[in-house]
Amino acid sequence: MSDFEVRRDGLTLEISRVIAAPRAIVWRCWTDTDLLKQWFCPKPWTVPEADFDLRPGGRMNTVMSGPEGERFENEGIFLEIGEGTRLTFTDAFSENFVPRETPFMTGYVDLTDLPDGRTRLIWGARHANEADRDKHLEMGFEEGWKAASGQLEELACSLAEAGSVVEAHPGSNSKVRTCLFFRDKGEEAARFYVSMLPGSKMETVCRPDPDGPVLVAEFTLAGTPYMILNGNSQVQPSPLTSISVLTEDQAETDRLWDALLADGGEEGRCGWLKDRFGIHWQIVPRALPRLMHSGNPERAGRVTAALMKMKKIDIAGLEATA
Repeated sequence: MSDFEVRRDGLTLEISRVIAAPRAIVWRCWTDTDLLKQWFCPKPWTVPEADFDLRPGGRMNTVMSGPEGERFENEGIFLEIGEGTRLTFTDAFSENFVPRETPFMTGYVDLTDLPDGRTRLIWGARHANEADRDKHLEMGFEEGWKAASGQLEELACSLAEAGSVVEAHPGSNSKVRTCLFFRDKGEEAARFYVSMLPGSKMETVCRPDPDGPVLVAEFTLAGTPYMILNGNSQVQPSPLTSISVLTEDQAETDRLWDALLADGGEEGRCGWLKDRFGIHWQIVPRALPRLMHSGNPERAGRVTAALMKMKKIDIAGLEATA
């Protein structure tokens, strides 16, 4: 396979390109909107706006701007997130799988490691009919995607030469943040946590041995900074530290509760739980403090009594006792 190839297979159009940079950096160029804006359109076109929520069903929205004032808004979602290796996305739906009237394509990206720190990029588009495929070709698919992927390589190589933020030094972001100590699987936990809450993202990871595990992972949860320190075999889970999340309604409460209990988590009382990594959480609907702090001691007492009988907090149950 050569360094750049184009494939046409039925309704699928696809390019393959060798990027002379590590896969982790290429992945960051695809998923960090500040980086994506720098390469996603062939120049002189630009991407002035990009808004991602990196989860299945999460938004993948971009705006493309032309040199003569053209503006194209592209609204879609992610269908599949294969951490570090695969993305699938489509304009057939807007966020949370709301159908759109005029879908054009479903796109995909596959990244694989090559020798000497290079990456094989497969970037394709599947269309529903020949008319849409031909329209994409007429729009300059081959020339445009070749130019954009070339810009991607240029950016990724510059990040690799400078020491990419993907492999940064610990402590490089927030001055104050909560540190969670892990035996192992710290990076896996951090990436799982940021997938659950909108407004969350991975910030930096530190891997002293390029072939070894991550030592430090920095991330934000709904804008709040955290870091994970990985690799202490003696650490024991403790409820002395927990992550408290204020949920907006029962649906969000249920979603987070179920996600955190999956694959070995443990329920506690009054909205507490322990996830499969040993981290303790409090999943607290905003209704609870509202009912508790109403200024009516008798009401607060009834709410407290109801709360003490619950594991996952049931908003309707609390309101019924109030």
